[in-house]
Formats: sequence, structure tokens, C-alpha cells
Amino acid sequence: MVWPSWLWIGTRLKLSLWLANRLATWTGLVYLWRRLRSRRLFWLWVIIVNLISLGALAFLFLWLHRLSLG
Repeated sequence: MVWPSWLWIGTRLKLSLWLANRLATWTGLVYLWRRLRSRRLFWLWVIIVNLISLGALAFLFLWLHRLSLG
């Protein structure tokens, strides 16, 4: 799989943002797991939350990339 250059974690800022994003996402998912694990569509919610979280992080990385170019 080929990743665009702006998506690479090459700076301390991007690494910090990625770690904070993953920590917040996994903390939220643990909370959801404790409350909703018996629900039928729980795993669908896990996938949706992860996609939204990683999508927001990708847009943030793109914004930072464009900010550094201009």
C-alpha cells in the first residue's frame, strides 16, 4: 500500500497527535465496550468510531501539510 507523504509520521508533532488520537479513541472504545458489549451491533460501532477518528487525524495531517507549504 502506498501512503501519501503528508500522511507519514515524520515529526514530533505528528507523532504526538497520532498518540493522543489513539489514546483518546481507545479510551472511548473501552468505555463503549463496558456499556454496550452485549448489544448486537457493537462491533459496527467500534469500526465506525475508528474510521471517524482516523479520518479526522488524516484531515489534520493534510491541513498541517498544506500549512507548512504555504
